[in-house]
Amino acid sequence: MRRILSVLLLSIITALVVAQENKKTFNVEIHGFVGVNAYLDTRQSASARNGNIYLFPKPFKDDGAGNDLNDASYSDIDAAFSRFNIGVSGPDMFGAKSFAFIEGDFLGDKSQDNQDVNFRLRHAFIRLNWDKTSLLVGQYWHPLFITENFANTVNLSCGTPYHPLNRQPMVRVGRQLDDRFELIGFLMMQNDFLDKGMHEASEYSNIPETALQLKYKSENFFAAVTGGYKVLKPALADPNTGFKTDETAKGSYFTGSLKHNFGSFTLKTEALFTAGMTNVVMLGGFAEKTNASQEREYTAIKNFSTWADIESNAKKIKPGLLLGYTENLGAFDKATMIIEDNKAKYTIGGNIANMYSIVPRVKFMASPKMWFGIEWMYVVAAYGSEYDEYAKPIDTTNYTNNRFTASMRYSF
Repeated sequence: MRRILSVLLLSIITALVVAQENKKTFNVEIHGFVGVNAYLDTRQSASARNGNIYLFPKPFKDDGAGNDLNDASYSDIDAAFSRFNIGVSGPDMFGAKSFAFIEGDFLGDKSQDNQDVNFRLRHAFIRLNWDKTSLLVGQYWHPLFITENFANTVNLSCGTPYHPLNRQPMVRVGRQLDDRFELIGFLMMQNDFLDKGMHEASEYSNIPETALQLKYKSENFFAAVTGGYKVLKPALADPNTGFKTDETAKGSYFTGSLKHNFGSFTLKTEALFTAGMTNVVMLGGFAEKTNASQEREYTAIKNFSTWADIESNAKKIKPGLLLGYTENLGAFDKATMIIEDNKAKYTIGGNIANMYSIVPRVKFMASPKMWFGIEWMYVVAAYGSEYDEYAKPIDTTNYTNNRFTASMRYSF
């Protein structure tokens, strides 16, 4: 960790020196924020990134005497999601304006052997902008995370798992059709956001994930539709037979996104149909087709998700409310859940039939760059005790968590 921090400090100092020596050629800006979250869960819950990315309450866990081990609270204070970035505007290249950007935080994985929180790369890309065409190469937001339209929550998750969360290496080409419409194409691979249980599945397939997005922007209104498709190769050897396999797992998505500024408040909403998209931290994944084949054949689990967020546009006190709902629609084909070590291997929340959240919040703006916020997250997940013939959870029981969050953030 000390070595990483030393390298980061040296990089910042070098960037400042270069900026001073090349004022006419390069413009270097350093931004970021320091953030601190304190939260309390009334029930044990699944989460990611030091608990900052909330997923869902855990179901009943028997201690052998009929007691529920997950019926227990949990709390933490964390500042590892603090981040900084360096943006460099450089000379024109190929007739285009050039820009490079790199950003990181300290939310890398923790293990039992290493309790340090490791530095993590968030974004790293080069962008070229012509009059109507743009090219971005590097790691950036997945097309399902639309920067113009996400929930402005106090917690860090921005509405996950109702709203996608993912950054991927990509080649992204945008074309401004007119003053309001933009068409964007994507070719992507995976990095630290992976499909559940499928390490290097994107690389094994040799097929980039593809997506197409159309955006519409006016002064107070925004809309976007996005569609995409991916092909994964989960393993080189079949898990059932042990023999070499070329079997693939296919995921897809189609979404619609809207935002409208009404003056005193802004309304944002989105509806998403996804299949096999655990790499964007949404519920679902893959199951095994029910057929006579000895080899494992995969089928994607379909998922519907929707959310709506309303927030005041006031300058000092900004109340807001997020509502989210997601539902497991079952697999495309007749299927059985793949269980290994008593867990559904290729899913996130594969035994959750549906889930909803009600998340009121209020932010107190000390200045445009500094705020304090409090938030209550009420979450109910319906867990199935069995699966139907399409691997959809049935015979459900509800489990509830209340998460209380207080956060302070200082941007620079």
